Amino acid sequence: MRDRLYTTEALIIRRSDVGEADRILTIYTPQYGKLSVTARGVRKMTSKLAGHLELFIHTHLQLAKGRSFDVVTESRVVQPFRSLREDLSRISQGYYVAELLDQMTADESDNPALFRLTCETLAALDVLDEVVRRDVILRYYELHTLILSGYRPHLFHCANCERELSPEADRYSPTTGGVLCQQCSNSEPRTLPIKLNTFKLLRYLARMPLETVASLAPAPETVHEARAVLKASLSQVLERELKSTQFLNLVRG
Repeated sequence: MRDRLYTTEALIIRRSDVGEADRILTIYTPQYGKLSVTARGVRKMTSKLAGHLELFIHTHLQLAKGRSFDVVTESRVVQPFRSLREDLSRISQGYYVAELLDQMTADESDNPALFRLTCETLAALDVLDEVVRRDVILRYYELHTLILSGYRPHLFHCANCERELSPEADRYSPTTGGVLCQQCSNSEPRTLPIKLNTFKLLRYLARMPLETVASLAPAPETVHEARAVLKASLSQVLERELKSTQFLNLVRG
């Protein structure tokens, strides 16, 4: 239950223009989850909110309860993440993170750990220059979004029989929910190949904090294969492909 006037941290993950000067914002907050709110007059040059409610910004908001939408009355930027709106590669990655968060969450369902993960991910994408390292950060975000949403991929024990996995395991099953041992992979028709280096990378990403992962620069083909298996798991959960994936692939080339 929210008070008539309340404050919250928020990430701006989607927006749409309404009328002559208003905007509807989709925000993600640590204590209230995903909300749709309105920013009245924000598109006017004289608005005190102008520049404070851009996409991907981490902000501290004051809101007033409204009939259809709560209304933003004040905004103080916590982290602007400017590079995510200035560099095309980072823009595509920012849109991808925002859409993934949007699609993996229900309205008004709080997940403080997912909020913190998203803030850390956007911060890393904002400062890292190497493309391969930013790609690793996206893989980390995909994996931990699945974990925090209750869809942890099996990476240490077989997704089917729960035996401890050996380095020889080389098949990933999105439908079963992770890596299969050699015995179980023979009876599962819909699997993806997973090489040893990719297997090791995913296990490392699952165990380590993001600040440690940010220094990794694995071979591009390893990151590409990790992207394929995590994309398959996300598609299994969402039953669709994210629209921003096409933009991301187009920019990546």
